[in-house]
Amino acid sequence: MGPTHGKYAMIPIKRTDIFQTVIQRLKGFLDNGDLKPGDRLPSERTLSESLGVSRTSVRQGLKVLESSGRIETRVGSGTYVADASKRRGQELLELLQKGVNETFLTQLIEARTALEKMIFEAFLNVANRKNVTVLRKLVEQNAEEFLNPADESQAGLDMTFERKICELTGNPVLMILQRQVHDLWVAAWRQFGFVPERLAVLHAEHLGILDCLSRGEYEMATELMVAHVDKSVTDS
Repeated sequence: MGPTHGKYAMIPIKRTDIFQTVIQRLKGFLDNGDLKPGDRLPSERTLSESLGVSRTSVRQGLKVLESSGRIETRVGSGTYVADASKRRGQELLELLQKGVNETFLTQLIEARTALEKMIFEAFLNVANRKNVTVLRKLVEQNAEEFLNPADESQAGLDMTFERKICELTGNPVLMILQRQVHDLWVAAWRQFGFVPERLAVLHAEHLGILDCLSRGEYEMATELMVAHVDKSVTDS
């Protein structure tokens, strides 16, 4: 019997009401026309004082806007309005403007599942002992954070395992496609106000996939990888 596809254990992001309000206020700030592509945004401190919220709330809101391609962060310089013509995966990220609900997330899960399955099957062509060891070391390095997270509601969107699998395929096209879908995935879940699945569950699923790869059970490993991503968003 193969693995069964379950439901995501959706974990609310802390203070979702404020978080959503901050996102909407920041979007309004960008949409009012005062700032043009390339213009620098006010500092986090200035924005937090203007909105009457903490700098942490502002920072989280800015991360969502960065994931959706509205702004870009330049190390050591600040945050700037992004040029719409240069946004990576612009059409995908613009879907967020219509709002995020369970129907949208279900469609996103279906699309991501198909892509991750394709990537994993490509990885199987190079799934030698060395590459499986690389993945296992990554999972071991993440173990402490996954099993003892400081704030699980802010850490359940880590996809380093999937990104490493794609990197090991050596296929740049798949890497770009995956990065675009992952950007949309992170932004969509944050906008929805939840993170999908508990870190301990994700960690256990990663280990199960690795164990199958180590034993050469590639078909089962693929089924586990699909089950890892293809879950329902409802928790009822």
